[in-house]
Amino acid sequence: MSAHDPHHDTAQFPRWRAPDTLRTVAFVLMGTAAGWYLMLQLASVLRPLLVAVLLAYVLMPYHSRLRKQVGTPASIAILAGGTAGALVGLAFITSASVLALRDDVPQLTQRADDLLTALERGVSAYAPWVSRNDTRPMRVQATEQIGLVVRLIFGVAATAMIEAGVVGLYLLFLLLEGTQLPARVRRAYPKERAEQILQVAGEVNAAVISYLKAKVKSSFFLAAPVGAVLWATGVNFSLLWAVLTFLCNFIPYIGTVIAYALPVGFAFLWFGPSWEPFAAAALLLVWHGASASVIEPMILGNAVGISPLVILGSLAFWGLLWGVPGMFLAVPLTAVLTIVMEHFEQTRALAKLLKGG
Repeated sequence: MSAHDPHHDTAQFPRWRAPDTLRTVAFVLMGTAAGWYLMLQLASVLRPLLVAVLLAYVLMPYHSRLRKQVGTPASIAILAGGTAGALVGLAFITSASVLALRDDVPQLTQRADDLLTALERGVSAYAPWVSRNDTRPMRVQATEQIGLVVRLIFGVAATAMIEAGVVGLYLLFLLLEGTQLPARVRRAYPKERAEQILQVAGEVNAAVISYLKAKVKSSFFLAAPVGAVLWATGVNFSLLWAVLTFLCNFIPYIGTVIAYALPVGFAFLWFGPSWEPFAAAALLLVWHGASASVIEPMILGNAVGISPLVILGSLAFWGLLWGVPGMFLAVPLTAVLTIVMEHFEQTRALAKLLKGG
């Protein structure tokens, strides 16, 4: 009688039904679920930390040069304090504008009510066959949507103002420890392994810096003319819409639509059917189109190198996990993940699939 072969049992099953395969799949699913739950619960900690890490990548070269001239403490105070002050100031200006906008909500809803009432009367007079199945008037639904959008913008601005201070605190320690990281890696790992880790860190650093610098530049070139056009046409809160355009430009595809629709919709609500909203809508449409087709491709180039389909998937994933802040982080996080996966044999093929052509 032959000895029992441990591989004989698994040979009876197809490979995908083998116990080892099923066990691996079960562990992966459990790890994914646990990771999702932890990231969801620790969002208030991880979001500002990731933002601080991305900013540290950009500021580290400046810190290395500045600390040779003014010393490490002064360099950290200038860079970390200045960055945190700029973030808090931007969030404060946005929150103040949103508060002023919230005070105008009753006036806006009244104008929306008047416009939609006239529209409903026109539809009833000239197209009586058009009927609505729901019992609530269209103007009531529009009023609810206006309040919802204002509350959403105010909530994001208030959250950003709180997290900006946390980002500055994280950034302080990251700049303090960042210059010592290469020496610590070389002490902790063998020479070849340490150089491999530092090489990956260098590639991540270059990719994040390239993306953020290009995106900041393209967003500024988009937002500044948008604010000027809105101010010239008399649209209130032009600074708020310019800041919103700047921030939304960091969200691929979806952000452009939001950055155009909100100020144009506000202009039509504020002025009604007059020349100002039509002029603003036409000029902003031309400038958004020019930015998307000429300016942004010229500035960004291949700064990220990720497939557009993958970008959409990452927007959906991080947006579902962390909401609007997650959508801001989606592209740089995906770029970092792709770079890291390229350095492991098991995930190299997947990283090549994620990259664009």
